[in-house]
Amino acid sequence: MKRYLLIILLTLLLTGCSGRQIVDMPVVSNYEITAESYKNMHLRVGLVPGAYAEIFTAAIQPSLEELGYIIEIIYYDNYQLPNISLARGLIDLNIYQHYKSLNSFKFENDLALSAIAEIPTLPMGIFSSVYKSIDDIETNAVVSVPMDYTNRARALALLEDARLITFDKYDDKNTITETDIVDNPLNLRFNTIRAENLVRSLSICELSVIDGSYAINGGLSLSDALYTEELDADHLIVIAVRTEDLSSEFVRDIIDVVHSDKYMQAIINPDGTFANFQRPRSFIETLNREGR
Repeated sequence: MKRYLLIILLTLLLTGCSGRQIVDMPVVSNYEITAESYKNMHLRVGLVPGAYAEIFTAAIQPSLEELGYIIEIIYYDNYQLPNISLARGLIDLNIYQHYKSLNSFKFENDLALSAIAEIPTLPMGIFSSVYKSIDDIETNAVVSVPMDYTNRARALALLEDARLITFDKYDDKNTITETDIVDNPLNLRFNTIRAENLVRSLSICELSVIDGSYAINGGLSLSDALYTEELDADHLIVIAVRTEDLSSEFVRDIIDVVHSDKYMQAIINPDGTFANFQRPRSFIETLNREGR
């Protein structure tokens, strides 16, 4: 009897006293991939408003609907919720984050999520409302960079590429912070700001390092950037699904769509929205094989 009372007390301490509900999230060890597939014709898609949502609605969704899928789009304004919703089964896929972001989040939270395809991606850029070129930047300029560690390291690496700061050659560029800078000739000062507020920060900071999608959403043009990055594979935007769904038919259909001629035509259309996006290597190789 005492044992059961102890269990009840522990349960109350873990739930009632804190006032918070404990939520069991799916983890990788819960799943065993099988060859079975099933036909899920109602797809719930998690998007963040902006350029990558437009790629889905303009270049992917029409082909899926032609295959008979009913598409329900759920928009998010928080960059953690689409992954949490995906892991909990509230949506079937999401498109809004690059490989590195997905991998960092899923490993930190032990979530069984997987990328199935890359899509054309906007690079990060160094923007300014004060200076017209990198050479114009003056001493003690204030630079705003993303607050999250993954994109902050990416922004700092871009500033090094632009020869504004220097890190030790042995530093891991995926984990660098301002404290790792070994040479800062202009004595640049740094503000860490939430990514969605970086465009607005240009009113108080001389420089800002902004992801291309946020820049465009905020009314900027990539042609306005003083310097832009050359994306590597880790920073290409991906389509993510639950790991348990990797063998499902809708995943195979999505992969077929993003390798289709109709999709490629939508992306390379010189008058379209996506003509200046950086393209995945596989996309470029296909175009080269076809002589386009």
